[in-house]
Amino acid sequence: MGMTEEEKFLFDLNGYLVRPSVLARAEIDAIVDQLDRIHHDPQSLPVHQRDVPSGPSAITIDHPAVLEVLHEVIGPNLHIEVVSGVWRHRGQGFFDLHMGGPMKTDPIFGYRYADGKIYAGMVRVVFELTDIAEDDCATWFLPGSHKSNFPIHAKHHSFNKPNRSPYLRGYSCPAGSVLFFSENTCHGAPLWNRDTPRISIFLAYSHVATCHQRPMIRKEVLEGLTREQQAYFRDTWNQDFTRQNGPMNSVDAFLESGDEARWQGDNVRKQNTE
Repeated sequence: MGMTEEEKFLFDLNGYLVRPSVLARAEIDAIVDQLDRIHHDPQSLPVHQRDVPSGPSAITIDHPAVLEVLHEVIGPNLHIEVVSGVWRHRGQGFFDLHMGGPMKTDPIFGYRYADGKIYAGMVRVVFELTDIAEDDCATWFLPGSHKSNFPIHAKHHSFNKPNRSPYLRGYSCPAGSVLFFSENTCHGAPLWNRDTPRISIFLAYSHVATCHQRPMIRKEVLEGLTREQQAYFRDTWNQDFTRQNGPMNSVDAFLESGDEARWQGDNVRKQNTE
Protein backbone atom coordinates (compact mmCIF):
# COMPACT_ATOMS: atom_id res chain seq x y z
CA MET A 1 0.00 0.00 0.00
CA GLY A 2 3.02 2.29 0.18
CA MET A 3 3.48 5.21 2.55
CA THR A 4 0.59 7.28 3.78
CA GLU A 5 0.53 10.98 2.95
CA GLU A 6 1.28 11.73 6.60
CA GLU A 7 4.31 9.41 6.55
CA LYS A 8 5.66 11.13 3.43
CA PHE A 9 5.18 14.50 5.10
CA LEU A 10 6.96 13.42 8.30
CA PHE A 11 9.85 11.72 6.50
CA ASP A 12 10.36 14.77 4.30
CA LEU A 13 10.03 17.16 7.26
CA ASN A 14 12.26 15.37 9.75
CA GLY A 15 14.45 13.00 7.75
CA TYR A 16 13.27 10.01 9.80
CA LEU A 17 10.09 8.03 10.39
CA VAL A 18 8.88 5.36 12.82
CA ARG A 19 6.40 2.65 11.90
CA PRO A 20 5.20 1.17 15.21
CA SER A 21 4.52 -2.48 16.04
CA VAL A 22 5.50 -4.04 12.72
CA LEU A 23 6.64 -7.39 14.19
CA ALA A 24 4.51 -9.82 16.18
CA ARG A 25 5.53 -10.82 19.70
CA ALA A 26 6.63 -14.31 18.59
CA GLU A 27 8.83 -12.81 15.86
CA ILE A 28 10.43 -10.39 18.32
CA ASP A 29 11.16 -13.15 20.83
CA ALA A 30 12.71 -15.41 18.20
CA ILE A 31 15.05 -12.69 16.91
CA VAL A 32 16.03 -11.58 20.44
CA ASP A 33 16.88 -15.19 21.30
CA GLN A 34 19.04 -15.45 18.18
CA LEU A 35 20.87 -12.18 18.91
CA ASP A 36 21.41 -13.25 22.51
CA ARG A 37 23.07 -16.43 21.30
CA ILE A 38 25.10 -14.64 18.60
CA HIS A 39 26.53 -12.27 21.22
CA HIS A 40 26.87 -14.66 24.13
CA ASP A 41 26.78 -18.29 22.94
CA PRO A 42 27.26 -18.53 19.15
CA GLN A 43 28.11 -22.22 19.26
CA SER A 44 24.55 -22.97 20.30
CA LEU A 45 23.41 -21.92 16.81
CA PRO A 46 23.89 -23.60 13.44
CA VAL A 47 26.82 -22.05 11.55
CA HIS A 48 24.55 -20.29 9.04
CA GLN A 49 22.67 -18.53 11.87
CA ARG A 50 25.66 -17.13 13.76
CA ASP A 51 25.26 -13.73 12.20
CA VAL A 52 22.41 -11.57 10.95
CA PRO A 53 20.37 -11.64 8.79
CA SER A 54 19.66 -15.36 9.06
CA GLY A 55 17.21 -17.71 10.69
CA PRO A 56 14.56 -15.69 12.55
CA SER A 57 16.25 -12.36 11.70
CA ALA A 58 16.04 -13.00 7.94
CA ILE A 59 12.51 -11.57 7.94
CA THR A 60 14.06 -8.11 8.31
CA ILE A 61 15.53 -8.27 4.78
CA ASP A 62 12.31 -7.98 2.81
CA HIS A 63 9.55 -7.33 5.30
CA PRO A 64 6.55 -5.85 3.44
CA ALA A 65 6.24 -2.92 5.85
CA VAL A 66 9.86 -2.02 5.10
CA LEU A 67 9.67 -2.46 1.34
CA GLU A 68 6.58 -0.22 1.20
CA VAL A 69 8.63 2.69 2.49
CA LEU A 70 11.84 1.93 0.62
CA HIS A 71 10.08 1.61 -2.74
CA GLU A 72 8.69 5.11 -2.17
CA VAL A 73 11.91 6.84 -1.07
CA ILE A 74 14.58 4.90 -3.01
CA GLY A 75 12.74 2.88 -5.66
CA PRO A 76 12.09 -0.80 -6.37
CA ASN A 77 15.69 -1.69 -7.32
CA LEU A 78 17.23 -2.07 -3.87
CA HIS A 79 20.26 -3.73 -2.41
CA ILE A 80 21.60 -4.04 1.13
CA GLU A 81 25.08 -2.80 1.93
CA VAL A 82 25.35 -3.84 5.56
CA VAL A 83 23.38 -5.56 8.32
CA SER A 84 24.36 -5.63 11.97
CA GLY A 85 22.85 -6.84 15.21
CA VAL A 86 23.07 -4.51 18.21
CA TRP A 87 23.18 -5.53 21.87
CA ARG A 88 24.06 -2.29 23.66
CA HIS A 89 24.41 -2.05 27.45
CA ARG A 90 24.08 1.03 29.66
CA GLY A 91 26.94 3.44 29.04
CA GLN A 92 27.71 2.10 25.59
CA GLY A 93 27.45 4.27 22.47
CA PHE A 94 28.65 3.99 18.93
CA PHE A 95 28.78 7.17 16.87
CA ASP A 96 28.98 10.89 17.47
CA LEU A 97 26.66 13.14 15.49
CA HIS A 98 27.50 13.02 11.80
CA MET A 99 26.11 13.72 8.31
CA GLY A 100 23.59 16.43 7.45
CA GLY A 101 23.93 19.63 5.49
CA PRO A 102 25.15 20.16 1.92
CA MET A 103 25.74 16.45 1.28
CA LYS A 104 22.09 16.36 0.23
CA THR A 105 23.39 16.49 -3.35
CA ASP A 106 25.62 13.45 -2.90
CA PRO A 107 24.43 10.59 -5.16
CA ILE A 108 24.92 7.98 -2.44
CA PHE A 109 23.79 9.79 0.71
CA GLY A 110 21.81 12.67 -0.75
CA TYR A 111 18.18 13.64 -0.38
CA ARG A 112 15.97 15.59 -2.75
CA TYR A 113 12.36 16.08 -3.76
CA ALA A 114 11.14 16.64 -7.32
CA ASP A 115 7.88 16.21 -9.23
CA GLY A 116 6.00 14.85 -6.25
CA LYS A 117 8.63 12.20 -5.47
CA ILE A 118 11.17 11.75 -2.70
CA TYR A 119 14.63 10.61 -3.78
CA ALA A 120 16.74 9.42 -0.86
CA GLY A 121 20.17 7.88 -1.25
CA MET A 122 21.10 5.46 1.50
CA VAL A 123 18.28 4.77 3.98
CA ARG A 124 18.93 3.12 7.32
CA VAL A 125 16.31 0.72 8.64
CA VAL A 126 16.33 -0.19 12.34
CA PHE A 127 14.20 -2.95 13.84
CA GLU A 128 13.82 -2.05 17.51
CA LEU A 129 13.38 -5.26 19.51
CA THR A 130 12.85 -3.62 22.89
CA ASP A 131 10.57 -0.75 23.93
CA ILE A 132 12.26 2.60 23.27
CA ALA A 133 11.65 5.81 25.22
CA GLU A 134 13.03 9.12 23.99
CA ASP A 135 15.29 9.59 27.02
CA ASP A 136 16.81 6.10 26.62
CA CYS A 137 19.30 7.64 24.15
CA ALA A 138 18.88 5.13 21.33
CA THR A 139 19.48 7.10 18.11
CA TRP A 140 19.17 10.88 18.04
CA PHE A 141 18.53 13.18 15.09
CA LEU A 142 18.75 16.82 14.10
CA PRO A 143 15.41 17.03 12.24
CA GLY A 144 15.49 18.66 8.82
CA SER A 145 19.28 18.45 8.53
CA HIS A 146 18.99 15.97 5.66
CA LYS A 147 18.17 18.84 3.28
CA SER A 148 19.78 21.86 4.95
CA ASN A 149 22.06 24.12 2.91
CA PHE A 150 24.76 24.74 5.50
CA PRO A 151 27.12 22.47 7.45
CA ILE A 152 25.94 21.56 10.95
CA HIS A 153 27.02 24.42 13.18
CA ALA A 154 29.39 23.52 16.03
CA LYS A 155 26.84 24.72 18.62
CA HIS A 156 24.47 21.96 17.45
CA HIS A 157 26.94 19.14 17.10
CA SER A 158 27.12 17.67 20.60
CA PHE A 159 25.14 15.21 22.71
CA ASN A 160 26.72 16.41 25.90
CA LYS A 161 25.27 18.88 28.37
CA PRO A 162 25.58 21.84 28.68
CA ASN A 163 26.48 21.99 24.97
CA ARG A 164 23.66 19.72 23.76
CA SER A 165 21.66 21.21 20.92
CA PRO A 166 18.06 21.96 21.98
CA TYR A 167 16.97 20.78 18.52
CA LEU A 168 18.14 17.18 18.91
CA ARG A 169 15.31 14.66 18.99
CA GLY A 170 14.95 11.01 19.89
CA TYR A 171 11.86 8.86 19.48
CA SER A 172 9.62 6.47 21.40
CA CYS A 173 8.17 3.22 20.13
CA PRO A 174 7.13 -0.25 21.31
CA ALA A 175 9.24 -3.33 20.63
CA GLY A 176 8.80 -4.59 17.09
CA SER A 177 8.74 -1.12 15.55
CA VAL A 178 10.84 0.00 12.58
CA LEU A 179 12.78 3.26 12.31
CA PHE A 180 13.70 4.66 8.88
CA PHE A 181 16.08 7.55 8.34
CA SER A 182 17.93 9.19 5.49
CA GLU A 183 21.65 8.66 5.96
CA ASN A 184 22.09 12.39 5.38
CA THR A 185 20.00 13.27 8.42
CA CYS A 186 22.45 14.33 11.12
CA HIS A 187 22.31 11.44 13.57
CA GLY A 188 24.28 9.60 16.20
CA ALA A 189 24.14 7.13 19.05
CA PRO A 190 24.72 8.64 22.50
CA LEU A 191 25.45 6.54 25.55
CA TRP A 192 22.60 4.12 26.21
CA ASN A 193 20.72 5.23 29.29
CA ARG A 194 18.86 2.15 30.55
CA ASP A 195 19.77 -0.91 32.60
CA THR A 196 18.23 -3.34 30.11
CA PRO A 197 20.10 -3.56 26.79
CA ARG A 198 19.10 -2.00 23.52
CA ILE A 199 18.52 -4.88 21.12
CA SER A 200 18.05 -4.05 17.46
CA ILE A 201 18.98 -4.85 13.89
CA PHE A 202 20.39 -2.14 11.60
CA LEU A 203 20.24 -2.41 7.81
CA ALA A 204 21.44 0.01 5.14
CA TYR A 205 19.60 0.04 1.81
CA SER A 206 20.64 1.84 -1.37
CA HIS A 207 19.68 1.87 -5.02
CA VAL A 208 21.31 -1.10 -6.73
CA ALA A 209 23.35 1.29 -8.93
CA THR A 210 25.18 2.85 -5.95
CA CYS A 211 27.32 1.47 -3.17
CA HIS A 212 29.21 3.22 -0.37
CA GLN A 213 30.41 0.20 1.59
CA ARG A 214 31.42 -3.14 0.17
CA PRO A 215 28.82 -5.60 1.48
CA MET A 216 29.89 -7.76 4.39
CA ILE A 217 27.92 -10.97 4.72
CA ARG A 218 29.19 -14.39 5.63
CA LYS A 219 29.03 -16.98 2.88
CA GLU A 220 27.20 -19.42 5.16
CA VAL A 221 24.59 -16.79 6.03
CA LEU A 222 24.03 -15.88 2.38
CA GLU A 223 23.65 -19.50 1.35
CA GLY A 224 21.07 -20.05 4.09
CA LEU A 225 18.74 -17.34 2.73
CA THR A 226 15.93 -17.82 0.26
CA ARG A 227 16.63 -16.96 -3.35
CA GLU A 228 14.44 -13.87 -2.99
CA GLN A 229 16.42 -12.70 0.04
CA GLN A 230 19.77 -13.37 -1.65
CA ALA A 231 18.71 -10.92 -4.36
CA TYR A 232 19.20 -8.01 -1.93
CA PHE A 233 22.93 -8.82 -1.81
CA ARG A 234 23.45 -9.00 -5.57
CA ASP A 235 26.24 -7.12 -7.34
CA THR A 236 25.97 -3.35 -7.66
CA TRP A 237 25.10 -2.22 -11.18
CA ASN A 238 22.00 -0.94 -12.92
CA GLN A 239 22.04 -2.34 -16.46
CA ASP A 240 24.20 -4.92 -18.21
CA PHE A 241 25.04 -3.91 -21.78
CA THR A 242 27.36 -6.91 -22.18
CA ARG A 243 24.24 -9.06 -22.64
CA GLN A 244 21.64 -9.01 -25.35
CA ASN A 245 18.88 -6.46 -24.63
CA GLY A 246 20.87 -5.06 -21.68
CA PRO A 247 18.85 -6.49 -18.75
CA MET A 248 18.20 -4.34 -15.70
CA ASN A 249 19.58 -5.49 -12.36
CA SER A 250 16.16 -5.92 -10.76
CA VAL A 251 15.10 -8.52 -8.22
CA ASP A 252 12.91 -10.21 -10.84
CA ALA A 253 15.77 -10.35 -13.34
CA PHE A 254 18.04 -11.82 -10.67
CA LEU A 255 15.49 -14.51 -9.84
CA GLU A 256 15.02 -15.39 -13.51
CA SER A 257 18.72 -15.41 -14.38
CA GLY A 258 19.94 -18.12 -12.05
CA ASP A 259 23.00 -16.00 -11.25
CA GLU A 260 24.45 -16.51 -7.82
CA ALA A 261 24.51 -13.67 -5.33
CA ARG A 262 28.18 -12.76 -5.05
CA TRP A 263 30.38 -11.77 -2.16
CA GLN A 264 34.05 -10.99 -1.67
CA GLY A 265 35.90 -13.65 0.24
CA ASP A 266 38.29 -11.14 1.81
CA ASN A 267 35.33 -9.10 3.02
CA VAL A 268 33.29 -11.86 4.66
CA ARG A 269 32.83 -11.31 8.36
CA LYS A 270 34.99 -13.28 10.72
CA GLN A 271 33.16 -16.42 11.75
CA ASN A 272 31.88 -16.57 15.31
CA THR A 273 33.17 -20.09 15.80
CA GLU A 274 35.80 -19.55 18.46
